[in-house]
Amino acid sequence: MSTISEATFVDLYLGDGFADVKGLPDHPPRAPAPGEWLEEIQVLRERCHKHYTATQEPEFSLIHEGVVFRVTQLSDLNNKSLFVLSKSAVKILPLDDLGLSDELHDTLLSQALRGLIFICGEMGSGKTSSAASLVKARLEKWGGMALTIEDPPEPLLHGVHGEGRCVQVPVSRRQGGYEEALIRALRTRAEMILVGEVRDTPTAAQVVQASINGHFIICTGHSGSVIQGIERLAVLAQPVLPNALQILAQGLIAVIHQTLLKDGSGFKRLKLQCLSLASSESNGIREKIRSDKMQMLEQDIASQAARSLWNDQ
Repeated sequence: MSTISEATFVDLYLGDGFADVKGLPDHPPRAPAPGEWLEEIQVLRERCHKHYTATQEPEFSLIHEGVVFRVTQLSDLNNKSLFVLSKSAVKILPLDDLGLSDELHDTLLSQALRGLIFICGEMGSGKTSSAASLVKARLEKWGGMALTIEDPPEPLLHGVHGEGRCVQVPVSRRQGGYEEALIRALRTRAEMILVGEVRDTPTAAQVVQASINGHFIICTGHSGSVIQGIERLAVLAQPVLPNALQILAQGLIAVIHQTLLKDGSGFKRLKLQCLSLASSESNGIREKIRSDKMQMLEQDIASQAARSLWNDQ
């Protein structure tokens, strides 16, 4: 039997007096954890209790044998902790493997780049993986410091990449959540800041405002398209920034919408819809965003996609 880090399963439940596993191949849907795991389970159980006791955060990440585990804490009927562990599905691919156009790829790796990169899509579409790939590629190419603000951290980015370093900062709900962590990060001179998920007004307002204040920001969020992504970011920020669209028109560098599609063999393929605001027609694109003529961006998205196909031939 392989170790926990090597094994394929859905969730590991560490409760009061039991350790159950869901989705282990060739086992019932729910089964007691294999006996070979008992020593590892004891280590993981102790680490979970220690982390939760120290932070009182119900969601956090643990790194075990080089694998990131997302942990959720719940209290049972007897007020005993249940820890549910799942392996992070985030894989950091080389930036070259994401399928970006050469033009956008070069833009994203430009050393002097400042502003906002927004990577959006539905849940499970690989947004965090793509954001981590960009952080890693820029650190390896140019060095410097990167900070990630995540709840909880999923990609294993913490550490040195080339001449650069990434420091992953877990969001603490007890200390103000995303907004407070982002405010602190923006006070540093880090070359990059990755915000794991923009889903509330304070965070959106900080991200949008930072896009025009000399920072390089990468953030992710839910949306069904590039246009919906821009609209959602603006709507979230508007209660604090009534002129959010005008700021985005100035601060956006690129919006990347991605979808994971399964082919006939079950293999997942990444499909991208991109809008670059660093291209030759960027002034016109920015004016459409500024004046809230969002549907007119469809033509620019299609034009950039066609140019990419032409250049690839």
